Amino acid sequence: MTCRPRLLCSGRDAQVLVKVIDNEVIGVRRKMFAGGIMFLLVILSIAAVALANSSPMASFSVSPGEDGSYSVLFDASASQDSDGNIISYQWVFGDGFSGSGETKKHTYAGPGKYEVILMVFDNEGDAGSFKETIAVSDGSVAPLTPAGEDQGDRKIYQRANVLTGVHVGQAAPLFALPGFDGLQHSLSDYLGKVVILEFWRTTCPHCISSMPHLQDLLTRFGDQGLVVITVVVNHAWQDATSFFAKEGYTDFVSLYQPDGLDKRPSEVYNVHGVPHTLLIDRYGVIRHTGSPERIYDTTIAPYLSK
Repeated sequence: MTCRPRLLCSGRDAQVLVKVIDNEVIGVRRKMFAGGIMFLLVILSIAAVALANSSPMASFSVSPGEDGSYSVLFDASASQDSDGNIISYQWVFGDGFSGSGETKKHTYAGPGKYEVILMVFDNEGDAGSFKETIAVSDGSVAPLTPAGEDQGDRKIYQRANVLTGVHVGQAAPLFALPGFDGLQHSLSDYLGKVVILEFWRTTCPHCISSMPHLQDLLTRFGDQGLVVITVVVNHAWQDATSFFAKEGYTDFVSLYQPDGLDKRPSEVYNVHGVPHTLLIDRYGVIRHTGSPERIYDTTIAPYLSK
């Protein structure tokens, strides 16, 4: 029996033809599967590289320039990137001017103290920054006391150069809110302090029951640098002022979120339930998140000593 192309046939030849077609289909499927696996591996490899990339570390030195009495030479060659290359250096000189380059000369209009910011970017798009205040005088320039070093009987602290976020090990997002005292308070005002930051609501029994614990911690560790900041998430925040006055919680830094904010801090911090509590060290880095009852003496102590 013969089997003509494109015609149905029967018998042994037909069985052979079906088997050939099946084998070809299986082969195509195998190639498609192998190609899919290779594509997936490439995507995973790219993702792994992206996730593994470390942010560059910015650093700079200053020296007198040669272009006038208040000329300063900025040198960022000490900046490092452990797993890539720094491709951009951006400067903010603290007097309304900016510039770019690994080294940069800048002349100030006169003597004074200027807060200089260096931002560096690597070839993966990650960024790092470093901020330092310098004192410029006629023919000389010097950085002020570095962060954390003694200056008389106190220390100067700068915000840690780490990724900003809401997880442990990240720099706590900055915000500014009005307080019950009628003043504006910024989280950056408390650099150098160990901060317990609690988001709470007056109608939350767990929040109410956590207040004595926070007060106890503040009473025992306040003279070592502990501060308790409470942010009430009620729209009717006045209820919280009455509660604090009645219960005597007057040592807290008590803040509220007014209407009309573009983004409330409770949204920035992904607060989905209260109480939501964070422990923030002297350099603005989050060291604990979760329930206030889980902040023990041993949780706080390591950061009070730094």
